[in-house]
Amino acid sequence: MTRALSLCWTFLTRERSLRRGGAPAPAAPPAQRKRRKQRGVAIITVLIALSLTLILTTQFGTATNIDLIAAANYRDQMRAHFLSRSALNFTEFVVRLQQILDKPAVQQQIGPVQVTEFANQLMLAFCGTSQEVRAAVGDAATLSKGLGADIGTCGVVGAITTDDDKINMNCANEPTIAAVTESELKGLMFFNAYDPVFEEADAENWRRDRELQASALLDYVDRDASRGVANTKSAGTTEDYGYESLKDHYKQKNTYLDTVGELKLARGVDDRFWTLFGSAFTVYGGCKINLSAVTNVQLIAAVLFLTAKNQSDPVLLNPQKLFMLAGLVAKAKQFGMQFTKADEFVDFVKDPGAKIGALAGQTSMAGSAAAAAMGASIPGLTGSDKVSLELDSTRVGQIAKFGARRTYRVQAWGEIERGSTSFPPIRSTITGVWDTGAPTLQNVRKSATTPPTYNPKGTWVFLRED
Repeated sequence: MTRALSLCWTFLTRERSLRRGGAPAPAAPPAQRKRRKQRGVAIITVLIALSLTLILTTQFGTATNIDLIAAANYRDQMRAHFLSRSALNFTEFVVRLQQILDKPAVQQQIGPVQVTEFANQLMLAFCGTSQEVRAAVGDAATLSKGLGADIGTCGVVGAITTDDDKINMNCANEPTIAAVTESELKGLMFFNAYDPVFEEADAENWRRDRELQASALLDYVDRDASRGVANTKSAGTTEDYGYESLKDHYKQKNTYLDTVGELKLARGVDDRFWTLFGSAFTVYGGCKINLSAVTNVQLIAAVLFLTAKNQSDPVLLNPQKLFMLAGLVAKAKQFGMQFTKADEFVDFVKDPGAKIGALAGQTSMAGSAAAAAMGASIPGLTGSDKVSLELDSTRVGQIAKFGARRTYRVQAWGEIERGSTSFPPIRSTITGVWDTGAPTLQNVRKSATTPPTYNPKGTWVFLRED
């Protein structure tokens, strides 16, 4: 078998010629045999060179495309950034305009106007597409320059809101108001529906009741070394909440907070606690809650609980009715009601149905809104489920204020659509908080030697770009 395979191999690999009978060609000279061994080297060299050229060309083309896409991304990111900055600058203009409208002399002429709630509609003329600009300003868009965005779009997420309707935790460092802040915290958490939060341990297996949780929040911020607020029943032992014994140990802030997110480091503030109460905290603005702007139903209910004349009132003892009354206060602006002083707020809470009913008889825009509210049969206004509560005006004045907003929170965005459908648009969002009570201006646009006719206070106290 082996011999047969050997013979077949010899027959197949034997060099042949065109001679008659297939006789083998005479043996070639040594030099010719050497040249035969080198046949095909040139074509192999050419193939290798072509392969290398193809690889290098492909690599160069890929790198060029990547650089081109990266450059386009950087360009569009820069465009989106400056569009969002433009939107932020426009909101500053709107806030400045609002400060003028909040002046008493102006309000006497035109009444209370909150133009910041319509910033997004006003911005369409400057940041919208050509169709949005035309819808905003009409035919004037064709006669004016500078309207609309040539590349991309920008705007504001929702309305410009305020932090005046929240509990300022930095007020724990203010001796005259710290006790009020502690009362607001306890009022915020007192409802029976929150019992499971304080009956169970937090995410770090720390157990606390409502009073201890309020002290933990205050002691994380205040600069003294005693637990709770001085001259209150919660004051007592030294601050010891076990921050140093945690797996990732740290120390308390014991000074003013820079951002509200730092409160998540306080003992007991886990995800469940923050989901329930996080929206009621801030670190900007004044120490009193502005009831002219408040919308947080939980916080309104806490204010009603703290300022009620009779702590045994049936409305206070029934959380469902208390939240129903707080909801009416939160919707009062929609009903056409404006709270400019404590007595107006006290009178409204004493009988919401009567106040809205009296307003519904007027022919103004507020009267139309009040009439629509009465016709909608909103729970708590009329009938057997009508709710009311008598408040103490003095207590209301201690924890709340009325009038113009001090802080404005805005989310300004800029967006660039990319030509290819394979890539999503690039978007930049800047979150900012403007404080009209800040002592100095951020950008001084007038000479110091020229006294301005109107130079309102205010500056950005918080900016974050995402």
